[in-house]
Formats: sequence, structure tokens, C-alpha cells
Amino acid sequence: MIRALRASRAAIRFLERSRSVNGSYSLTEWPEVKRIRLLGPGDVGNAVAALRLAQRCTVGFLDPIEDALHLTAGLRFMGFDATFHVGREAFASNPPPGLHAWVECDRRVVSTSLPVREEYVEVAALP
Repeated sequence: MIRALRASRAAIRFLERSRSVNGSYSLTEWPEVKRIRLLGPGDVGNAVAALRLAQRCTVGFLDPIEDALHLTAGLRFMGFDATFHVGREAFASNPPPGLHAWVECDRRVVSTSLPVREEYVEVAALP
């Protein structure tokens, strides 16, 4: 849990540096992935849970975009090759289509149970 708290604090600093005055983000310098040890396939789920808990304890709930940014940066600080994704609804019931952000590790969605690959058209993937 201490590792997740450190990663969460580093991710919050990343968010603060990335925020622009006009509400946009400058996401050009992502945290480097430093492999601390060999990571097993189940480790990412534990890391996501620990980062979510650390986030709630330190800064509370973030909006969905910042939540995904925080999780991506935190996972990268913890040694996971995480990527941030944004998509728009493929079939919106009420125009305009909504946006949703999610996080992937090794091409597997780790941040949401929504079927984002089926219901959203990806418009950005970083880093």
C-alpha cells in the first residue's frame, strides 16, 4: 500500500503539472515505466485497487478524465506499461455523443467494466 500511496502522490503531481489554465491538458511528458520486478498478470488488478484507495484517501474522487489520467500515471510509476484512452460513443441515444476515458495495460482494459471497445470509438491513446 505504501508503494501505491507514493505512486498516487507522484500521479497527482503529474496531473498538476499537466493542467492548463483553460481546462486542457499538456500530456507530452508521461512518467517513464521503470520495471521494478517481474510483474504477474494478476498484479495489475491489485495495483489498480490500491491506487484507487490511495486516490480516495489523498484527493478524494476525481472527474472521469482525471481519474483515468491519475490511474495511468500511477500504474506507470509502479512499473506497469499503462496507456490512457479516450473514446466517443459509437451510437449515442442523444446527440452529441459522450466521451469516456479508460486505462489499458497490455491491451487489456483495467479501469472500467464498461464495454468500451464495443460501445466507443477510440479518438486518442497516450502515451
